[in-house]
Amino acid sequence: LHEAAALGFRRVFTSLQIPETRAGDLRREVGRLFGEAAELGFDIIADVSPAACGLLGIAEVTPDWLQKAHLSTVRFDFGSEADRIAAFSRVLSVQLNASTLRQARLDALRRAGAALSHLEGLHNFYPHPHTGLAAAYVARQNALLHRNGLRAGLFLSGRQGRRAPLHEGLPTVEAWRDLAPARAAAPALATGCDFLILSESRPSRKEMEDLVAAVQAWEAEGHAATPTGPSPEPAAASLLFHVKPAAAAGASGRAVLEMLWNRPLSNRPDPAAECIRIAESRSLLQGLPIPAAPVPPGPDGLLPAGTLCVDNELYGRYQGEVEIVTVPRPADRRTNVLGHLGPEALPSLQAVGPGTSFRLLPEA
Repeated sequence: LHEAAALGFRRVFTSLQIPETRAGDLRREVGRLFGEAAELGFDIIADVSPAACGLLGIAEVTPDWLQKAHLSTVRFDFGSEADRIAAFSRVLSVQLNASTLRQARLDALRRAGAALSHLEGLHNFYPHPHTGLAAAYVARQNALLHRNGLRAGLFLSGRQGRRAPLHEGLPTVEAWRDLAPARAAAPALATGCDFLILSESRPSRKEMEDLVAAVQAWEAEGHAATPTGPSPEPAAASLLFHVKPAAAAGASGRAVLEMLWNRPLSNRPDPAAECIRIAESRSLLQGLPIPAAPVPPGPDGLLPAGTLCVDNELYGRYQGEVEIVTVPRPADRRTNVLGHLGPEALPSLQAVGPGTSFRLLPEA
């Protein structure tokens, strides 16, 4: 914290809802760490959800509790009503989930009397490889924020001190997962970001120095964000995809497919750049054993576009996530192949945007 403050960093982000967090450790650290950060002049941002109450041992997260804990900005993710966010915004700075934000949500906040001068947007970070956003989508979302007078920010993944549970980076944009933060800074700022957050908890001093220098160089050169079109709204139409089950899927794979057939499914509202993430899959498959199974790659060693796969028990908290591959990727022992969409379906994958509904059926 002291090194970061000396280099000019002014914000600290923390999450109060990470599943692997031990409640006792979190409660002990909150006062000490946040107090020290506040003394150094940091704006302390906390990501909160209903799960935070149990971890913190409190009945409700309130503006008063956050202020006493030295938190100056609260970030709301899913499941928070416009009236509640508006009430917080009249006392604290509030960050909205920039990755899932829509104009209708902003209109609802205006009607609820939110203090717009206290609002800004911060994108998600994505620990799971292949699930980060596309830079073009981030740019459109940032343009939405700017049209409404709000600032936008995202996460850059560090190369040092990568965080649990996967230790594979925490970027917003998938293409920058393994880029040094200083190299990712310019393209990130070109999407219209007003601030950047280094997502690793223990970055090296050189990483921080290089990132500061890259941002200063960008600002000195007077660059502007790349113009974009309007942000996409969720598609209303429902698509139908036929799947040929994989011979190697095994009994557990067949059980997963039986849970998916002819059921209303949807892409997540924050669409991944390299796959379609079925939003309902983890809750739908909760409690279903998914042991690791051999992964048959394509002839080039990659899982081709149109592969339907599920994360197995080796993926920890992501077990049960079902994805349709849209960009070929290396096979991974943490992911089981369930089947493949036919070649005729591949062009239709481009029509799957944020929140698009679809169904899966077995190939006749």
